[in-house]
Amino acid sequence: MTRAWSLFFVALLACGGSNPQPATTPLPEPAAPPDAAPAAPPPAPPEAAKPLDLPIPAPQTSLKLIKPGAGKKAVLKLAIAAAKQHVELALDFSGKQVAPASLGGNSEDVAPTLVLAADTEIGDVGSDGNATWKLTVASVDARDRAGSKTPTDKFKDQMQGIVGLVISGSIGADGKLGNMAIHLDKAEKSALNAVALVKLSLMPMWPQLPTDAIGVGAKWTVTNPFKIADKLDTTQTADYELVSHKGNQWVINAKIKLAGNDLKADEHTSFQKIAGTGAVAVTLTDGAAVPQLTSTLASDFTAVLQTGSGSADLQQAQFHLEQGFAVTPK
Repeated sequence: MTRAWSLFFVALLACGGSNPQPATTPLPEPAAPPDAAPAAPPPAPPEAAKPLDLPIPAPQTSLKLIKPGAGKKAVLKLAIAAAKQHVELALDFSGKQVAPASLGGNSEDVAPTLVLAADTEIGDVGSDGNATWKLTVASVDARDRAGSKTPTDKFKDQMQGIVGLVISGSIGADGKLGNMAIHLDKAEKSALNAVALVKLSLMPMWPQLPTDAIGVGAKWTVTNPFKIADKLDTTQTADYELVSHKGNQWVINAKIKLAGNDLKADEHTSFQKIAGTGAVAVTLTDGAAVPQLTSTLASDFTAVLQTGSGSADLQQAQFHLEQGFAVTPK
C-alpha cells in the first residue's frame, strides 16, 4: 500500500513485523580496473545513540456530572502523596487491513503482549493538589498472544531498548493529567519501534473524577480530543459510572466512543468512517497511588484512494486497530 499505508506504517512497525527488504537482490559491484584510483576509505562508524525526548501535551478534557449517585456521598480523590510504587504494565496492539491486491491485499499483524515492570514515583504535591509523577521502566518481558506470528522471544529482544525509559508528567487529585514527556537516554534505532508501540498503546493510568460529592451509581462523562494511530483526529467520549464502594475500594467502569470527521490527506487520499469503541475498568484503593486498571480500545477507518482519473480508479482499504492497556500495582 502507498499513501494510506504511510499513515498506518508506524502502527504496523510497532507490531514487530519484519524489516522491509529490497525488491530485488543487489548486483555485485564491478571489479575495479588495475589502474583505478585507490578505494575510498571505509565509512565512519555509526554515531552513538542520542537521547530521545518526546513531549505529550496534556489532554484537553471536559467533564460533565450526569448523575450524583445514591447513598452516602463524598468527593472522590486520588491518594496523591509523595510515594513510590512498583507496577506492571501490559500493552497489546494489533492491526488488520482489508484491501484489494493493488493496495497490498488483506493482512493482519498481532503483537505479543508487551510487559513492562516499572517503578512509579509521586513527587512534589502542590497546595492545589497537583503532583508530579514519574514512571521508569525497570525490565521488559513479553507474553504469547493468540494470533501473533512474531516469536515471543524475538519480540522481547526487540523491545529491550526501552529499559530505562522514563514517562513523567503531572496529575491532579481529580485525575486530570497535565503535560507528559517520554525520555530515553540512549535511543538506539531498534528502540524506536518499542517507543512507538508504547506511545500508541499507552492510556491514562488514572480516571478523571468529578470534583462534586458522589455516591454509588454516579455517572459522568469525560470528553477530549484523541488521535487514532497518532494520526487521525477524533473526539473521545468516556461514560463513567461509580459501580460500587466496598471497604477501601471503589470500582469505576467506563464505556468509550470515538467519532471522527472525514479527513482529506491530499488530492488523492482521504480517510472516512473514522470511529471506535472501548471500555475501562478501574479499582481505586484508598491510600494507593496507582489504581488497578484495564482498558481496551478498537478503532476503524477507511482509506479511499483515487489512483486514476476515472470512477473505476477509486479504491478503498479498511483498517481495524485494537489496543489494550493494563496496570497492576505490585
